[in-house]
Amino acid sequence: MSTSPFSLPHHLALDLTTQGATLPNKGHLWPNSPMESSIPSQYLLVLIALAGEQGYSMAALCEGTALNLDALSSPGTRVEEHDADRIIANALMATGDPALGLAVGQQLNLGAHAVIGQTFMACADLVEVLDTLVRYGPLLTGSNTELSRYEDPVNDRAGLMLSLESPPLSRRFSHEAIFSAAQKTISDLLQMPTADLEVHFPYASPADTTPLTRIFGEKIRFNADNAILSLPGSLMRQPVPTSNPILRTLYDAECARLLADLSDTASYAERTLTALDKLQGQYPQLEQMAAMLHLSPRTYRRRLQQESTTFQVLLDTIRLKHAKQYLRNDELSVDRIALLLGFNDASNFRRAFMQWSEASPTQWRKISMANARLHKTSDL
Repeated sequence: MSTSPFSLPHHLALDLTTQGATLPNKGHLWPNSPMESSIPSQYLLVLIALAGEQGYSMAALCEGTALNLDALSSPGTRVEEHDADRIIANALMATGDPALGLAVGQQLNLGAHAVIGQTFMACADLVEVLDTLVRYGPLLTGSNTELSRYEDPVNDRAGLMLSLESPPLSRRFSHEAIFSAAQKTISDLLQMPTADLEVHFPYASPADTTPLTRIFGEKIRFNADNAILSLPGSLMRQPVPTSNPILRTLYDAECARLLADLSDTASYAERTLTALDKLQGQYPQLEQMAAMLHLSPRTYRRRLQQESTTFQVLLDTIRLKHAKQYLRNDELSVDRIALLLGFNDASNFRRAFMQWSEASPTQWRKISMANARLHKTSDL
């Protein structure tokens, strides 16, 4: 990026190939700005540097915001999502490059993800990596993006499902930036090119798909019901060369602390919902949840009662949310979904789902698929 009128700060230019960097002090990675409405500034700095290479000024790219290079370059800065959306829109309109999101994703090395990148490196395999990404994704993507695990046991594939709320202008950018960054991360972690990727996008094919096939290969589907990036099971289970279980425990605890720190202003009900959402498929008991929040079970029950709710209501809320995510994947059987949600058998899951939604899992899936097809048709 030497031709850019401004270059990336030193802390973003690092190519992390070793581990053991000192963990940041409290607030150093991403300060206590609201987690649910902000993203790390380093991602926007990459976008600004790419647009700057084409001659576009910092002022033009940040027009409509109060941001400048000094503010964005300060370590630990987070940017409100409405400002991030404005910068993305400015860059897209200035450059006229519809594939800009792909380029941004390919520039994000493991160092750009700070301690979460270090956690990725310490994982045993890609299964652990994707679990980490889903659990701590809000630290990277804010509130408008939801990452969940994708499973296709019939074809022995697994990966990520992406759901996001994004302005129409930046919809393609956001999908492609996230999946491009995921591909880059996987390749860097395994220290080899990715093979046999399959990617689904919920919008029409662009006129030129060359930039996409260059990164993802030929298995790309457009106008899909869901945004999905999947890999073969053999690749998911391949060991990460830099795996270190001791460091993983250390870094994971730091990620959990950052997530909690950025949620300190939330109610106990909100903090419980956030934690349960990130522990998808590994739901704790009330006593475990209380310990995570540094409360006794009795005090925890009382705090939730003061907020007019209970742990069981919150757990059922998250289980219903996750059940709907799984049901949107028609390759997952109801029996498999029941197991993923922690039910002993499918009949118990069906009864619970009926209580939650007044429809059976099969009925809800049919309605959801029909609505998705209708929405896709209306977009054409």
